[in-house]
Amino acid sequence: MALTGAQTPGHLPKSSSTTKTNMKTTIAFSLVAISLVWMPHVHSASFDCAKAKTKVDKLVCGDPKLSGLDDKLTALYNKVLAQSPVPEDTKQQQREWVKDPRNLCKNADCLERAYTNRISDLQEQLEKLPFKPVLDKPLIVLPSSPAEDRDAAAKIGPAIVKKEPLELIGRVSEDHDVAGANFAINSGKRYYVIRYAWDLTDAQKEVLNKIEDPNQYVLLKAQLVTYKDGSKAIDPDSEVQIFAQLQ
Repeated sequence: MALTGAQTPGHLPKSSSTTKTNMKTTIAFSLVAISLVWMPHVHSASFDCAKAKTKVDKLVCGDPKLSGLDDKLTALYNKVLAQSPVPEDTKQQQREWVKDPRNLCKNADCLERAYTNRISDLQEQLEKLPFKPVLDKPLIVLPSSPAEDRDAAAKIGPAIVKKEPLELIGRVSEDHDVAGANFAINSGKRYYVIRYAWDLTDAQKEVLNKIEDPNQYVLLKAQLVTYKDGSKAIDPDSEVQIFAQLQ
């Protein structure tokens, strides 16, 4: 094709096929632009929002404040987990929080409270890590249970087949079971009653209440008994020593 005076190599007349291709490209870009305008806002979170299925996950992904709290919580949780003396316990706490209250929330306000409270707990835990108990002096020493209580338990309970030393890092909690009020130690999937309330003095209860904290670990030394039925418990016939971290 010959060039006319008004034409230059950079401005050749466009063929009909080229024009159609450009029109298709323009339309395609326009459709993408329109879809981006109308696409719901998805904000960053610690999990893949593209795979969000539950209402709670979608609320977190669609709210920039909640997404930020989710990122902050995840970062804190990973720091605590890396320093935890009982990683399984830290994981269990997180699983319990996800189940309740997080996954029970119905709106953004509830989620914000749940995240804020959990972040506060993790920050408190991090301040107390790494866990270094004072080993030269127990915080409290609990003597063996009264003889009459041990005798009564021996008559109605299964036979003891083994006794062994127990050293366990965990969290003290005030609890209640079918036998009554008690103080127990939680360590991941391990849970043992330390003493029942009726075997403790008011002064001993006061000390145990001070260390009853889901964000604080203690070291417990005692005797562990294994019964004929396979169950295990802290031996009521031996003393219990509890060591705490220097404040």
